[in-house]
Amino acid sequence: MRRDVLVVGGGPTGAQVARLLARRGFDTLLVEEHGRVGVPVQCAGLFTPAIFDLVDFPVSEVELNTISGANVRVPSGRTLTLDAGRVMAYAINRGGFDQACVRRAEAAGAEVWTRAKATGFARRDGSVRVTIERAGLGTAEVDARLLVGADGPASMVAQAFGLPRAREVVSCYGAQMRGLTGLTEDKVEMFVGNAFAPGFFGWVVPQGHGHGMVELGVHMTPEPAKVWFERMRSHKVVEPFVHGAEVLYDIAAVIPFGPKARTTTDHVMLVGDAAAQAKPTSGGGVYTGLKCAAHLVEVAAEALEADDLRDARLRAYHERWGADVGRELRTGARLRKAFMHLTDREIEGLFAELDDPEVLGLINTLGDIDHPSKLAASLLRKRPGLLRYTAPAVAKSLFG
Repeated sequence: MRRDVLVVGGGPTGAQVARLLARRGFDTLLVEEHGRVGVPVQCAGLFTPAIFDLVDFPVSEVELNTISGANVRVPSGRTLTLDAGRVMAYAINRGGFDQACVRRAEAAGAEVWTRAKATGFARRDGSVRVTIERAGLGTAEVDARLLVGADGPASMVAQAFGLPRAREVVSCYGAQMRGLTGLTEDKVEMFVGNAFAPGFFGWVVPQGHGHGMVELGVHMTPEPAKVWFERMRSHKVVEPFVHGAEVLYDIAAVIPFGPKARTTTDHVMLVGDAAAQAKPTSGGGVYTGLKCAAHLVEVAAEALEADDLRDARLRAYHERWGADVGRELRTGARLRKAFMHLTDREIEGLFAELDDPEVLGLINTLGDIDHPSKLAASLLRKRPGLLRYTAPAVAKSLFG
């Protein structure tokens, strides 16, 4: 079986690549290992409005709740309340979002296989042969002129072709819950500090009517994320929100941070979490993945039309997405590393610096989950004292 394009992974970035390439007339196959797209859910489902500028369906199709700010809490209980006075994000049905993306890919002409796992890869003359195990249907072999790895942090495509791993990962664990109490419906609850989630943070995304996604991420701890999640739930700051709430299902995920030094080789391209294109400050990867998918499609379409899928041509994609979001990802990684090394006492001091009407006004005005470096640079200009909480490399990346 020959195809122009084989996309491995039915998440939003894989579906976006399949949709855009199929729309251009390329014979495109999208394979997803799970029986149902978007299941299991592995994401809190907090999306910025900018994401819906990149897909071809409205937010109303998947919206659960609107978010205008956050209550950011430290282990002592001190809270910074942020409120932009406008919609900053949406709590969305994440499984429904993924399914909507795949439906649009099918409508554009892509063929979609579910319960189909890519298990083997071999280079052929002018193509890549992929062995696909289809549950109940046996084994298929597909020769693809272009193979796109959109298969997540542990990308088998990346491993098979010697493309680098993510530089670091954050382990996440959480639960979809109902019966949550004490939430401000238009504000995310954030829990910052090593007593909650060393190396990252915890959160509750309110979805309305007492429903919400409760989750955390941890980095380089001897105990698994699930242990930290149970510990966070019982903490005096978090417990009032989750007391008596019912767990509907658990969530476990890994967030890869990079960006990777290479995302292409002959006949192969990576995108999304497979390329470690997630934002280090928030862990979100859908916005950056969709932006990078657009660059991939432009380069891939030209290469397919020219019948030249060598790395020398495909690496233009790496250069394009790097020029678009690479600086933000690198700066975000430095910001996160500086934050990781703060003690809880230092975090309390940082909160004291930020707990000022003028500073909070700046955060509410300039805050942007997708572009945090702009706010960080403005805050450091406004409050040079904050520099003591950052490393020199962070300051250089912000102002360079």
